[in-house]
Amino acid sequence: MPFGRLLVVGAGLLGTSVALAAKRRWPGVHLTALDATTRSHAPFDVHLDPEAPLPAFDLAVLAVPVDAYAACMRRLAREAPGSAVTDVGSVKRRPHLEAAAAGLTGFVGGHPMAGGSRPGAEHARATLFDDRPWFLTRGDAPEGPVALARALADGCGARVIETDPDSHDATVAAISHLPQAVASVLMATVAEAADDAALAAAAGGLRDSTRIAEGPVGMWQPVFASNADRLAPLVRATAARLLSLADQLDDPAAVRALFAAANAGRRRLPPL
Repeated sequence: MPFGRLLVVGAGLLGTSVALAAKRRWPGVHLTALDATTRSHAPFDVHLDPEAPLPAFDLAVLAVPVDAYAACMRRLAREAPGSAVTDVGSVKRRPHLEAAAAGLTGFVGGHPMAGGSRPGAEHARATLFDDRPWFLTRGDAPEGPVALARALADGCGARVIETDPDSHDATVAAISHLPQAVASVLMATVAEAADDAALAAAAGGLRDSTRIAEGPVGMWQPVFASNADRLAPLVRATAARLLSLADQLDDPAAVRALFAAANAGRRRLPPL
């Protein structure tokens, strides 16, 4: 095993899935959850309240909303100086800046491109990251923590992609944050226009295009705020396309051009 003791801060969907995947790969790994939820659950060996003293660990994984990182980083830097820390958050510039401010020298950014439409440990699974991309942003971390963060991603079954924080945030603004924003706006608009009987008649199109609209605001609001400079132009471009479509719904050439561009873009997506 590359590490014997893994500390997971935040034992929700992603944190518990990381623990399940790590236990699948390394059955002997000791798993500690640091989480406000009072009940313990598999596969954690120990479940600690956030106010409990930090246990010994070889690698810590932050799996809390990104606006909770700064306090966690300050504590880790104070109580476990020099420790290796990674995360599973959807933005990377902000965590690296906060790690530097806290003096957390062993922080390596991580972001598995996997999740679920519903939060909570009850929806976690060991296979969540299998063959999925997992971004790593090493920043100024020494090689030891980088090797541990990479080993975790590999052990969880993911495909590691090393990049820098700025490139990461630009990429996920387009392929992750914009789809979440659009799905949320679409579902809110449809729900206002359709009563329960109409929604009951909805087919796969609405369900597929709004699957992620159940995403938890506690996770997504700080993500939107942290990446607003990258996300806002894409939201405006999407709004402009919709406004243009509203004025051209009876224009066959304009509609054909839109569908041609959308069809071609969709075909570029590799299969899951």
